[in-house]
Amino acid sequence: MSNIDREIMRLLPEAGSYNDYVSTPDIFRRLLQTEPATPSQKTIYRRLVKLEEDGLVEMDQRGTASVWRKKAGASGMAAKAGAMMTFDEALALQTLRRFSSRQIPELVATSLSAMFDVAEARLQRTNSESERKYSRWASKVAVESGGFALHYPVVDRGLFAAVSKALFHERKLEIVYRPRHNADNDQSKVILPLGLVEVGGLVYLVGGTEGRSNPTMYRMDRLSSAEVMLDAFNYPPSFSLDAYVKQQRSFDFMVESAVLLRLKFVGGAGDHLLEAPLAENQKSSRDTDALYVQGTVILSQRLRWWLRSFGPNVEVLGPATLRAEFAEEAQALARTYAK
Repeated sequence: MSNIDREIMRLLPEAGSYNDYVSTPDIFRRLLQTEPATPSQKTIYRRLVKLEEDGLVEMDQRGTASVWRKKAGASGMAAKAGAMMTFDEALALQTLRRFSSRQIPELVATSLSAMFDVAEARLQRTNSESERKYSRWASKVAVESGGFALHYPVVDRGLFAAVSKALFHERKLEIVYRPRHNADNDQSKVILPLGLVEVGGLVYLVGGTEGRSNPTMYRMDRLSSAEVMLDAFNYPPSFSLDAYVKQQRSFDFMVESAVLLRLKFVGGAGDHLLEAPLAENQKSSRDTDALYVQGTVILSQRLRWWLRSFGPNVEVLGPATLRAEFAEEAQALARTYAK
């Protein structure tokens, strides 16, 4: 399959999806937006006819117009996988489908939807007790978040696809962004997509701006539109998404400095830190019911949120400024509940 055929297949709706067929001119116009070397509309039509002959595309006649969509199960590997997929492979795919609870894996897995369907059908075709064990496996495994479950905003799949394409091909992206303080914004801006990061259920686009050294974070659910431009850009060799996230702690919200955090836990509240340390240089000791823990951490709002989650079962012993901050909060909270 040629590159242009792959792009055509990517743009076609799936059979059985909520999207209708699309016309040849529509496909041609969409290709022009992302593919500089798009062939003529007549060539696109001939490629669609050939894909139909190959059993990958369905055509319907609407008056004088030909409209198209993918044939069921014609996405990539799924077209050949039905007869060859083993039970182990089918189980792996179904497990991936069920337990990809984060938004980015779920959005990326859209391209595997036909493979998931093939895997489900494969697990249903059981001929022995050994094979039936595979089909029952998914009901024997569960994953649950350790935090309070919030209903986070859902990222639009079309916008995610556009952002992902611009990020992959290193093309400029024209977006309309509506932050909380300007929810009616309709002014577009051009950014250089540098990375996607998921933090606590929210998906962020890290984007650069020409002429500025520091990138900006954009919440994906606040994008009103995203259009891939034909203009390419040179991905900055000095930028590392891993360093941006892990070393600069850019997603820890209002990052301050490194401090030696000293805590006192009671009631078993901090026992999990003995197995999952809060710092590489963590030290701990016990005194009757109390657990004392210390380690070097980055002071941030996220750290404060974590400490507050323990309520009265944690006492901040140091640094002194953080202890004074939490003491003042505790007094304010006591006044609130004394009313």
